Amino acid sequence: MPVKDRAVQVATVTQDYREADSADALAEETIERLEQAACRRPDIVCLPETFSGDKAEPVPGPMTERLSQWARDRSCYLICSIATQVGDRKFNSAVLLDRGGEIVGRYDKIHPTEGELKNGVCPGDPDPPVFRTDFGTIGIQICFDVNWREVWAKLKDKGAEIVFWPSAYPAHRHLSALAWQNECYVVSATKTRPSRIYDISGEVLAQSGMFQPWADAQLHLGKRLFEIDYNVGPMRKLEQKYGRRVLIQWYHDEDRFTLASLDPELSVEDLMAEFGILPLRPYQARCEQAIAKARARYQRSAPSPGGRAGGRGRQRPR
Repeated sequence: MPVKDRAVQVATVTQDYREADSADALAEETIERLEQAACRRPDIVCLPETFSGDKAEPVPGPMTERLSQWARDRSCYLICSIATQVGDRKFNSAVLLDRGGEIVGRYDKIHPTEGELKNGVCPGDPDPPVFRTDFGTIGIQICFDVNWREVWAKLKDKGAEIVFWPSAYPAHRHLSALAWQNECYVVSATKTRPSRIYDISGEVLAQSGMFQPWADAQLHLGKRLFEIDYNVGPMRKLEQKYGRRVLIQWYHDEDRFTLASLDPELSVEDLMAEFGILPLRPYQARCEQAIAKARARYQRSAPSPGGRAGGRGRQRPR
C-alpha cells in the first residue's frame, strides 16, 4: 500500500559569527533565534556548525542537556551541531534530538579541514548514517563535506529525503546542484550569511537575512522529479482531474518537471500508478537496460575484422 505523502515544517537558524564575541555570547544569541523560529511550530530545526564554540563536550553534555529540554517543550526534532568528546577523540558533530528531547543519533563530520585536523578533530566514519524520524528519513553533512558528491549520492541511495547541512558558510551553488542531482531537499544552517532551504529542483524555497535571522518552509516529502518523455500527455490528464490538489512545476529548459500532492489522502505514488508516469531515476534505469541490450545485440552482429557480421563470413579473396 503506498505511503501517503507527508508535509513537514523545517526551520534553520543563522548565527552571524563574529570573532570578537565570546562563544557563550554567540551561543546565547543563536538560542534566542531558535526561540523566534519556534513560533512557526517546526517539526525539525537545524543549528549552525559548532554554534557553541570549539570546546568539545561529551554527549550527553551541558549543551545537549539544555537543548533536550527545548526540544521536549516544543515537541520538535533538533539538530545540535557541536564539538564532541568521545573518549580521547574529538569530533565535529551534529547530534539529533527527537521530539521528546532524547538523543537518537550523532553524525561526525567525515571530511574535517586541514586546520581542524591540526587541532585534533578526528574524521568520522566514511559511511554516512541516515536517521529515521516520525516524518521521514534524513541525512546530515557538515561544511567541508559539501565537496564530496559521492557521499551525498550515498545518502540518497540510503533513502534520505532531506539532507541537513550545518556549516560555516553558505555554498549556494554547491547545494543547489546537489539538491537537483540527488532529488532531495537540502537545509543549510550557517555561522555567517544566509541559511537556505532548497527544493528538490535546487531552487531556494526560503532563506534567512538581515530582517529575519532564521528561515522556514513546508516540504512535501512525496515530491518526485520526472523527465518529460512519454509523460506530457498523461500529465495533462492528471492536471485536468486533480487541479489544485496537486502541484506541478515545469522546468522547460531541462525537459523535466516535479509533481507533489497537496492532498494528504493522495500520494504521488497513487498518481504515478493511475496515469502510468515514471519518475526520473527509474526511467533512466529502464533506458540503461535498453541501451545495454542494444549494445549487446549490435556487438553480436558487428562485422569482425576481415569478415561479415559475427565473424562467420568468408574472407574476401585478394
